[in-house]
Amino acid sequence: MRICRFKTNDDQESYGVLTNENIIYKIEGDIFGEFQQTANTFDLKNVKLLPPCFPKQMYGPGLNFLDHLQMANEALGTNATTIEQPDPWFKSITSIIGEGENVIIPKDSPSGIQYEGECIAIIGKPTRRVDEDTAWGNILGYTCGNDISERTWQRDDREFWRAKGSDTFAPIGPWIETSFDPREQNAMIVRVNGQEVQKAYTSDMFFNFGKLISFISQAITLSPGDMIWSGTSGHPENMSHGDIVEVEVENIGILTNKVVNE
Repeated sequence: MRICRFKTNDDQESYGVLTNENIIYKIEGDIFGEFQQTANTFDLKNVKLLPPCFPKQMYGPGLNFLDHLQMANEALGTNATTIEQPDPWFKSITSIIGEGENVIIPKDSPSGIQYEGECIAIIGKPTRRVDEDTAWGNILGYTCGNDISERTWQRDDREFWRAKGSDTFAPIGPWIETSFDPREQNAMIVRVNGQEVQKAYTSDMFFNFGKLISFISQAITLSPGDMIWSGTSGHPENMSHGDIVEVEVENIGILTNKVVNE
């Protein structure tokens, strides 16, 4: 099932279920509890998709693909060779934007911004001190995300508060796919102006979502709507004003945003 959040021409915001024919059936109720599909329908091309939900908190996984270590070492000036346990970090919820919205290059950015195409797990129920098996059952579904990063700030600041948390640095969408299994080999692909620039697979996560959620939940209660990012691999490059960046997660969808200067 594809659950989306959308706005109509009269600025009414709703949740809906999107069919393969690009028809949205409005739903009533709580997507994290009980809801019913109504007879009210909208054509996808006639609505604006919004971020599929808003979390209370978001966590990046740290280095979660082995071949991402080299890039991180270069960015941070470190020499890490192994990943012993998850290293989650906060990503600001004020950085969230949706499908079709602009990613803004801050005017005071020393080195520009880069893409990181990722898969995101959406927590579906309160989660505290769960084991890995229980963690999988606490996920509502998955969506696409672009972990926008400013590398100078990432290297020079003690925390990632602005390097990965500045406004517009978290494009998320276009919807939540509930029938998706990241343990299978689903490609995560980034394209800039139609050219593929990054590719990884959800099955290659060093710490899968079950492990990440279990680890985080030992210390912090996760709430419905909270988001856990997958991480990614490769060596991202800078984007420029006017670029169109797409993040596709195979069997979920494609998230598209434009990059503009502040």
